[in-house]
Amino acid sequence: MRLIQLLFLLLLFNSSYGQLSISPSVTGDSYIYVNNEVLFIEDGIDLKKNHQPSTQASIYLRSEAQILQGEKTTNKNSGEGLVSVFQEGTSNAFDYNYWSLPVANVSANKSVSEILYEPLDITRSRKALVTSELNGTADPLTISKRWLHKFSGIDYLDWRYIGDLFDLLPGEGFTMKGTNGTSSTIINGVQNNTGSSQRYDFRGRANDGEFQVRIMKDQSLLVGNPYPSALHLRHFLFNNTSTTGIAYFWDSKDNGRSHYLSDYEGGYGAYSPGANAYVPAVFKKFQGQGNIVNATGETGDIIPREFAPVAQGFMLIGSADGYVTFTNRSRIYIKENSENSGFKSASANLLTSEVTPNLRLDVEINDLYTRPLILAFREDATKNADWAMDAMTLNRISSDVGWFIDEDFYIINVQPFSTEEKIPIIVNMASEGEVTFNLNSTKAFEPEKVFLFDSERNTQIDLKSTGYRVFLAKGEYEQRFSLGFQMPVPLPQDTEEEQPAPENVPYKPKVVVPPEAEIQILQNNAEGLLQIKAIKEANIDQVTLYDLKGSKIFSQKITEKEQELSFSTNGLSDAVYILKIITSDKKEISKKISIKKQQ
Repeated sequence: MRLIQLLFLLLLFNSSYGQLSISPSVTGDSYIYVNNEVLFIEDGIDLKKNHQPSTQASIYLRSEAQILQGEKTTNKNSGEGLVSVFQEGTSNAFDYNYWSLPVANVSANKSVSEILYEPLDITRSRKALVTSELNGTADPLTISKRWLHKFSGIDYLDWRYIGDLFDLLPGEGFTMKGTNGTSSTIINGVQNNTGSSQRYDFRGRANDGEFQVRIMKDQSLLVGNPYPSALHLRHFLFNNTSTTGIAYFWDSKDNGRSHYLSDYEGGYGAYSPGANAYVPAVFKKFQGQGNIVNATGETGDIIPREFAPVAQGFMLIGSADGYVTFTNRSRIYIKENSENSGFKSASANLLTSEVTPNLRLDVEINDLYTRPLILAFREDATKNADWAMDAMTLNRISSDVGWFIDEDFYIINVQPFSTEEKIPIIVNMASEGEVTFNLNSTKAFEPEKVFLFDSERNTQIDLKSTGYRVFLAKGEYEQRFSLGFQMPVPLPQDTEEEQPAPENVPYKPKVVVPPEAEIQILQNNAEGLLQIKAIKEANIDQVTLYDLKGSKIFSQKITEKEQELSFSTNGLSDAVYILKIITSDKKEISKKISIKKQQ
């Protein structure tokens, strides 16, 4: 074997070649083993297949090693020799990963086992087994072909079964479920499957050059990184104008236990290259035809997505009939590790090269789930929907919230920063319930205050100091809520009793007492009583109690101007409820109470 001489050449030429040709000699196999480095070839790679199973491949990419090639439109790689590259996905036989092939099949047989292998040591692998059973297994590596699909269309029925025919175009994405069990095989100190991730060996001809995949306006398309290197996703999206410029990533609850669609819990997170930010998925439950039932209360991992790892799949949406184009210009050498894997089997945190100033708002609905929203700032953005910047909500929930842009829901909003603007937030309530607004974080952006405006209550809440909770009736609220960075200056009243403040004397507006401060509410669990006390001149008009699903428990009209009221709660189950009070001057007060019987 010529391994030692070739490794010496790699070091001598700084892992760079004009072109590369590897073929077995009369005395044995020849190969390059690249460990934790980048191998750059300006032109093409010609590989002749080796003879021995232990050294079958001609190039081994290990410990995050990758191949980069010079800019070209055609794939000049040739030969029947193989490139071997490892990647890890979910280990659970019920959970999906979205994949793409980083290498092309060199065999006339297009079956799964011709391109996916089970690693046995640093160079030796065996073909993965394929089963028509529901579950794949880790040892021996067995892939269930029941879950191999690709997608192009607008609804659940547009998933297309691949099965054992792996005749995919470079750049096309596909789904594959993981494996059950574990594999004790250890390579470079890492076990093939510990029960949390499954290692695969992709073997074939390295993809290189330009690839195109057809996309249609308003349709979704499953694609993926087609190269044995990372993909600069930001650069890629900015250069594909036939798409909306937003990438959507599937994420789901770990360790599923069912293949029934009604038991799935997952959703799509969104990456915006204009914001250089990712909003994680809100997990949902689904019905038989892919219709959303409700939110599960969980969200996916927060993953910086600027760089797509080897074989990472994702969804795009067409902005026009055309093509999604992959080129070598979007390839980049970025390593993965436990801090930056893009697959949900690992905690993912890819380092980004640039931070766009932004804030994250978390909006909780009915204590059931939280919708994360990103607001980012660029001078070249507008208040309307901007291509490759603003990310529309994919798979809305019946009760949902978003940035209100062009009459629709968005989870990422990019605007030029202005202290004068109020940024509208839309809330849709399928039933009565409680909504809570909280400022989660800011990046490269330190405003003095962040105000949540409620026009109906005429309140301005600084979210840097506190959250804002409000009870809403069923309906859609397009104009009520907005976000801003400057509280409007109140004008003095134009009356004879109150004149404008003299020049150079600071104006002090009247203190407006919120209605909550006018009424005291106490759930007295020791006595099983809900006690309400009106302070000063406040008059209570109606009292209503709801459970967290929005069902009305009781409602009572108050005809007498009583300052103290009490209601028995002995017959109610231990739970959290929403109390809604309407005063005679039409102010609304909502408060969460906890009923718990005393032993």
